[in-house]
Amino acid sequence: MTNHQGHLKSLGVDIGGSSTKFCLICEEDRSILKTETIPHKSQTDIDSICSNILAQMNAWEYEGSIGIGFPGIVEKMIIKDAPNLGTGWNGHDFKLYFSNFGIEVTSVLNDADAAAKAMIEQTSQWVEKELLCLTIGTGIGSGWICDGKLFEGTEYGREYSERLQCTLEEWASAKVIRKEKISIKEWVIRFADVLQILIDKYSPEAIMLSGGITTDNEQWFAELEALHSIPMAISDYSEYTGAYGAALSNQCKK
Repeated sequence: MTNHQGHLKSLGVDIGGSSTKFCLICEEDRSILKTETIPHKSQTDIDSICSNILAQMNAWEYEGSIGIGFPGIVEKMIIKDAPNLGTGWNGHDFKLYFSNFGIEVTSVLNDADAAAKAMIEQTSQWVEKELLCLTIGTGIGSGWICDGKLFEGTEYGREYSERLQCTLEEWASAKVIRKEKISIKEWVIRFADVLQILIDKYSPEAIMLSGGITTDNEQWFAELEALHSIPMAISDYSEYTGAYGAALSNQCKK
């Protein structure tokens, strides 16, 4: 096992609709040192979630800068829209908030874009150049990679489908399984619908999936692959893909 004592470290924070995930990496070899998940329970306001971030930094005795992935629209590191966390987040400035605690926030980006940054590494040797990255959670986040570069702000999961009569994430996010009490088998069929709509509209050459549901993908991934001919893969970092990508973004912006 590699000894990372004394090496520079980078922390990534992935704020989701139901939990906040943390990933600490070694900057030298980008290996994961620690991960943690803190459920939101019923509190999704700014102070509750930011207090969890401060508490986790304290628990890990981490004193460096942080990168943050956020479930909504982010412009110049300012939150513009947070559909799964409430309007209280609109206009929130993480950089200003954490500066009050002497903490530098180097990067704030959409959570699915953060996940896509992590997947760029995994797909660097692929022959496919146009990759659609989907993060399946409370919503469906999307990231687009072209020739190893990320195109930010796609938000495909929030697109409305005339055929489905709802948005794509309302049809097949992971939250739908619990909310509508459907089986994994039924969810796979629904998610296959979402993939087909995106494939028809955007013509990706391959698809990468991440999010908590991908941790137990042996229950459904083979069935999903059978429904589509396009190459598909699961992120190496599963539920911590977004946090890992936020850590990479933090490292690059230092």
